[in-house]
Amino acid sequence: MSGHMEIRKVQKLGYSTIVVSLPRSWVRDKGIKKGDNVIIRIEDDGSLRIIPYNDVGDTGIGESYQVDVSKITSKGLVKRILIGSYLVGHDNITFYINGQRLPNWVIDEIQSAINRLSGVQIVDQSLNKITVQCLIDSTKFKLNGLIRRIYTLIFSMLEAIEVYIKEGDPSVIEQVDKMEDEADRVYWLTVRQLLLSQKSWRLAKEVGVEHPYHIVGNRAIVKSLEEIADRIHDFSMVVRKLDFQDLHKYPEAVNKILYLLDYINMMVGDSMQALIELNIVRANEILNKIGMFREDVKDVDRWFINTIRDDVDLLSSFRLMISYIQMIADSVDSIAEITINRTLENPEYNVKWIKEVKEYAQPSGKGA
Repeated sequence: MSGHMEIRKVQKLGYSTIVVSLPRSWVRDKGIKKGDNVIIRIEDDGSLRIIPYNDVGDTGIGESYQVDVSKITSKGLVKRILIGSYLVGHDNITFYINGQRLPNWVIDEIQSAINRLSGVQIVDQSLNKITVQCLIDSTKFKLNGLIRRIYTLIFSMLEAIEVYIKEGDPSVIEQVDKMEDEADRVYWLTVRQLLLSQKSWRLAKEVGVEHPYHIVGNRAIVKSLEEIADRIHDFSMVVRKLDFQDLHKYPEAVNKILYLLDYINMMVGDSMQALIELNIVRANEILNKIGMFREDVKDVDRWFINTIRDDVDLLSSFRLMISYIQMIADSVDSIAEITINRTLENPEYNVKWIKEVKEYAQPSGKGA
C-alpha cells in the first residue's frame, strides 16, 4: 500500500461531527474491527496520521501484564519472564502474590533482570507486589548507533586485557566486568528494537531497518557481537585467576597470546568497517584471514603443548585462552558472511561486475 492515494468525501454525522471513512484494504491489513480505537496524530506539516491503538511500536503505548508468582516454582523463571517481556515490548509488568509477602528470591530475580536492562525501573512496590516499567522511547535509539556501541565496548575490553597482561594492574581487568554488563544491556535493547520493528514498519524506518528481512540478519549480527563480548569476559576471568608472575613465567607464551589478541582486535575492527560500508571485498578478506588465523591458533596451541607440558595448570589456562580467541574468530566469521549476503541484495549498485559478467557470459547461439 506504499504510495497509495485515495480521495474520500468528508461527511457530516449528526449536528456537528465530521467523519471520513477508512480504506477497507488498510483496515483489513491492520486488523481493525468495529469498536476498536485508533490514534490520530497531528504532524508538523499539518497532516494527520492515523495509527492503530494497539500498534505498540507506533504509539509507544504498552499493555500491562500481571504475573502471579505463587504459580512459579522454577528458579530463574521470574527473571526470564521480565527480560522476555522487555524484549517483546511490554512496558508494564506486575509481579504479585495474594495474601502473602513476595519471597526474597523473587525480589532478587527482579532486581537481577533490571540490572541487565536499559531504561527499566521499579515504579511501585509493596510487600506483596512489584510493578516494573520500561521508560524507553524506542524512536530515540537507532540501530546503527547501538551496534557501534557494542563494537566500542568490545575494543575497550580487549584493550583492558592487553594492558593488564603487560602491567598487571587489577583495577584495569576489573573494568571488563562492567563493560561486559553494559554490552549485555545494549544487546537486550537492540533485540527489543528489532522485535518492535517487526510489529511496526514506521518504527523500523525510524530506527534504521531498511527492509523487514534485515531484522533476522541484524539479530544474528548483534548476537555474534554479544557472544564476542562474553568470550572476551571469559578470557579475562582466566587471566585474572593466574598469578602475574606465573603468567609471565614463559615470556614467549605471553607474546603469542598478545599477538593473537592484536590480530583478533584487527579483525573485529575490519568486520565493523565492512558492515558499515557494505564492502563485499573487505568482508571476503576477513573470511580469508580467519582461515589463516585458525591455522595460527593451532600452531600456538601445539607450541603450548610442547613447551609448557610440565606445568599442567598453566598449560590448561593458556589453552583455554586461545579456545576463547578461536570462538571470537568464529563470531567475526558470521558477521562477515552476513555482510556479504546483505551487500548482494543490491548487486547492480554494490557489485557492478556481477551484472557485467552475466552480460559477457551470454551464449551467442552460433557454433564454434
